[in-house]
Amino acid sequence: MRIPRLLATLALGLSTAACTVGSTGGLGDDDDTPEPDPDSGEIAGEIRGDQTWSGEITIIGETTIAAGATVTVEPGTAITAKNGVTLRVSGTLEVAGTAEAPVTMLPTADSTTWAGIVADPGGSVHLAYAEGGAVASLLYCHAGAALCHLEHVEFTGLSNAVTAEGPALIEASRIVDIANGGLTIRGEGSLTVRDSYVLTSSGDLIVQSGGSLIVEYSEIGDTQGTYDHCNFHINAGTVSITRTTIINGVVAMMLGGTDGAIIQYNNWVSNDSDLAPVGPNTAVDARFNYWEAGAPLDLGADYDVSEASPTPLTDVGPRL
Repeated sequence: MRIPRLLATLALGLSTAACTVGSTGGLGDDDDTPEPDPDSGEIAGEIRGDQTWSGEITIIGETTIAAGATVTVEPGTAITAKNGVTLRVSGTLEVAGTAEAPVTMLPTADSTTWAGIVADPGGSVHLAYAEGGAVASLLYCHAGAALCHLEHVEFTGLSNAVTAEGPALIEASRIVDIANGGLTIRGEGSLTVRDSYVLTSSGDLIVQSGGSLIVEYSEIGDTQGTYDHCNFHINAGTVSITRTTIINGVVAMMLGGTDGAIIQYNNWVSNDSDLAPVGPNTAVDARFNYWEAGAPLDLGADYDVSEASPTPLTDVGPRL
């Protein structure tokens, strides 16, 4: 895991020299405002044409990738951002790291936190093999965004990891040390978490107030603090949680406002409390789970917790 190395790099600071390939203009010919030039190593303003970032890039001010423009970030690129700076995407952001040469994303050495990435309506954000931390909101996915996709990412020290008001997908990733509301689903948003670790929070880890949530083959846990804090805090929406380890929660799951929730084939381990209703639910299918503390048999007729496994399930957790 590379996070300690990244934080050490942050403490030492990063230079701002950069190398770029294929920067082009074109979409804003009637706009006399100069586009950000990645050759300078410093980015701020509106990007109206395709660019490729490589080497070391510093985002020094609010930056927008305009509709129709694509920014491709090459493997091994080191991106730093000034305190509170946001990268907004109405076009396309393609962070194309590799296992051997991930892209790093951190605040500058003189900053404490960068604001993160916002996918606006029509925008497409894809982060592959990226790592970093000290970010206020890694990815805010607005309703109408075309794509919000994190795969093979490792981030630590976030106030919020993903807000899904549109479609969002997290795969084969590790996100740790998150403040309250680490992953949030709102309105008609949808979030799928697959083969991933979402761990450690001083508040709730996953919060749903509508839309659709799918969690499978993952590990969710390590919430700390008061009884009000939980691994899952679900107030409304469509829910499917399967083949997942739900671990070390003050309350593993607060569940309310659901109809036909599927919560099957999970391992519930080392939680102070496993499943706590916080509102009406109907037809909760919680069969085939392993409950370390024993199946919660006092939830009523709307909860089917039958056919519990007597031993921990093996085909559970990230398949990495």
